[in-house]
Amino acid sequence: LQSCLAACCCMEMKERDSVGEWMLSTNKTKAPSLLQKFCFCQSGPSERKPSGIETVPHLRGLAGVTVQAGTRGALQTLKWAKWDAAKRQVDLKVFGGFTDCGGSGGSELGLWSEAVEAQCCFLPQLFGRCGNSTYRFTFSEDYRRADIAIMGNALVFCCICIPCLPVMCSVPKCCFAFEMVQTDNSTDGTSWHRNTSTCGSDFQLSYHLKEVYTHEGEVGKYHDELKEQPQQVMVTY
Repeated sequence: LQSCLAACCCMEMKERDSVGEWMLSTNKTKAPSLLQKFCFCQSGPSERKPSGIETVPHLRGLAGVTVQAGTRGALQTLKWAKWDAAKRQVDLKVFGGFTDCGGSGGSELGLWSEAVEAQCCFLPQLFGRCGNSTYRFTFSEDYRRADIAIMGNALVFCCICIPCLPVMCSVPKCCFAFEMVQTDNSTDGTSWHRNTSTCGSDFQLSYHLKEVYTHEGEVGKYHDELKEQPQQVMVTY
């Protein structure tokens, strides 16, 4: 039943223990799903290019696979995201979305997993992929902290689905504000506090972000945290 649910939503189930291979080691996406073909104009597999964030000593842990410790099924990488070194800024389309027409689109598919649950199929598809949901991380000069802006195409919330529309707005900080702060014992981006502020309140810890695989696919410092995650997770394709 879970496999059918994932397939109907153009998502696929992946094994947790092989995440270092399917999230990091493959520099080309698989053949696009029907959703990618007909709604996002992706004609074939896409080439993935390293973002370059792995060359920043203070951040290279984020180019590996990180786990949201304390949540279910949330694994992600910034290895294939869009990194602007001059602005100290990285953009990640969380569940993929429209890039361009042709085989070069869709390179950010499969970089963020969710638990195998019904609501995790619906939300990534409607509000994530179709709305070009994007996380923008803007780092401080010492790379110890980052502001996180959640951006997207707001029309999807009005049930107007035009996937080719670009990102046009972000969640107002007066409503929700997000940050990540590197823990005291981390100097290489392998351990972070992910904090949230609601309606102008003080930041509160939401979860810990920890590296479980390095950007080279080797076992990371906090690999044991992976055992707390479900055996199977879902990603877009």
